[in-house]
Amino acid sequence: MLQAEGVEKRQFERRPFVETIGYSVSVLEFRKLKRLNLRAETVDISKAGLGIITDYPLEPGHVLRFSSGIDQKAGIVSWAMKITDNGRYRVGVRFI
Repeated sequence: MLQAEGVEKRQFERRPFVETIGYSVSVLEFRKLKRLNLRAETVDISKAGLGIITDYPLEPGHVLRFSSGIDQKAGIVSWAMKITDNGRYRVGVRFI
């Protein structure tokens, strides 16, 4: 399905939301499962998801558990992209 230019395809409206939040993610490092406790800056929020900026290279499918800053308890990374060469990433998270 093609999308007309300038047409929003999100089901829920996002609103600006700027706050520092805590989250954890489990990753496999050298054949060991490791839980990382990290922080991110939020960009926007909706009923269905959250936009964040983080220093850790999250990937689609990573499950995040939020420890502070928002009411939701968990989310799954829908997409992620490196912002620039500053080592930061813009990430879209869908609440689960």
